[in-house]
Amino acid sequence: MPMGKGLRRAVCALCLLALGFSVLPLYGMTGYNHPYYDDFGFSAAPHQVWKDTGDLGAALKAALKNAAQTRYTWQGTYTGTLLSNLQPGTFSEKLYWISGCFLLTAFLGCFWFFFATVFGRRGLGLMRWETTVLSSLTLTVMLQFMPDMGEAFYWFNGGVGNVFIYSLMALSAALLVRLYRTESRGGAAGLTAVLLLCMAALGGGSYSGGLFSLCALACVLAWLFGKRRPRRWRFLLCFAVLAAGFVYSMSAPGNAVRAGIIGYQPSAVRAVAQALYQGVAQIGGCLRLPLLAVSALAAPFLYRAARRSAFQFKHPWLLLGLMVCLYCTQFVPPLYSIASIGDGRIVNTYFQSFVLMWFIYLYYLLGYISRRTQEPGEPFQRAKRGLLLACACALLVGCLGYKRPEDKLYGVQNMAGVSAALSIVTGEAAQYDREMKARETLLNDASLPDITLSPLSAVPPVFMGDLLTPGAAEDVRPALCGYYGKRSIAIAGKEE
Repeated sequence: MPMGKGLRRAVCALCLLALGFSVLPLYGMTGYNHPYYDDFGFSAAPHQVWKDTGDLGAALKAALKNAAQTRYTWQGTYTGTLLSNLQPGTFSEKLYWISGCFLLTAFLGCFWFFFATVFGRRGLGLMRWETTVLSSLTLTVMLQFMPDMGEAFYWFNGGVGNVFIYSLMALSAALLVRLYRTESRGGAAGLTAVLLLCMAALGGGSYSGGLFSLCALACVLAWLFGKRRPRRWRFLLCFAVLAAGFVYSMSAPGNAVRAGIIGYQPSAVRAVAQALYQGVAQIGGCLRLPLLAVSALAAPFLYRAARRSAFQFKHPWLLLGLMVCLYCTQFVPPLYSIASIGDGRIVNTYFQSFVLMWFIYLYYLLGYISRRTQEPGEPFQRAKRGLLLACACALLVGCLGYKRPEDKLYGVQNMAGVSAALSIVTGEAAQYDREMKARETLLNDASLPDITLSPLSAVPPVFMGDLLTPGAAEDVRPALCGYYGKRSIAIAGKEE
């Protein structure tokens, strides 16, 4: 029985409220955030120019020059490198809140656009209210269970080179769907122009994202040319721009310098084999109960849309193998260059791409089932209440049983939005803010070339941990000295 208009609006409102309540504390935390770690190393040159001249144009020139030099000294990812040189804290620590707002808004906007376009009427055929429910619930899960929230949104250098790049990938995928569907020549020309800019940016984004994008777009091109579909030459042009940017990024001399510092590099064959193993293992870690609950809630929508579709859905196992291989391609660059799957900022992107691919494959699998049933809606109509109860139980158990490796206890307090809200309410975030401002006062005091900084007494769980502590894994003091022009920085309680 179809859902009434009033009930649809109520369901949409509840789902949007869930997303809003989960997002608001995360935005609230941006006001307590401060520059961190590689933010200083990447933006030291433009920061000094801005400090000396106050000239925005001169600071931009310094950022461009520094990004070009980084290609020869560290890595070739020109998009993230340039943006890191212009992080808001470059101009004032008081502006760093903009970085978190920018990354969060880009994530929400790009992924919402992806679900609304790819799964909407122009794509897979869901109605608007159904895409609203799917988008809001999926984004809620993606935010609340992001593997490393600190490196995703509260550290600009880490977030802009990874989560932001994958947000741009989601935007580009949606624009490609619109390009394929549009019947307007003017619309196609405009979409092509925007897509070429996106492809150029993605080519110089993360290596994992670049390889994944290339392989995925190559599969799309094979289908387009095999079926002689319209717009295929425009898709080929986008692929060429993406490939050119990726090759330019990969050929950077700094990549060899970085690999030399790490000291170990597996063979290409070994890296691919490890990527297949690590990718499959990561899939198991991404299949959380809350994601399964949202999938079960969305299954009736996806089933009905697939049943109306003209696709035949003949090869679910072939598509599954292809998507698993595509997913695993992301692991090849870090395994080959740094001999690991990467830190939290990179693991975040694996989770993002998995969720998108998961729902696309779920749609295809339900389409395959729909072609083998006689009665519309048969798998779900008979057990509607049971399905809702199972979803509610899975969501509750998934939230109560959530625990990251660094957490001591299981529970909802570990979810990103709840954790952020608790930090604000308990004053933990305000304490962190006060202590960071006290540090920055000393760092900005030009009359003190030698200073001593104390470890922080409070760090919100959604932020990255303090590295100015005795025995910290990384020593950030050289970067701080270069950024603030200090001769030395000592850590209170640490032997000099």
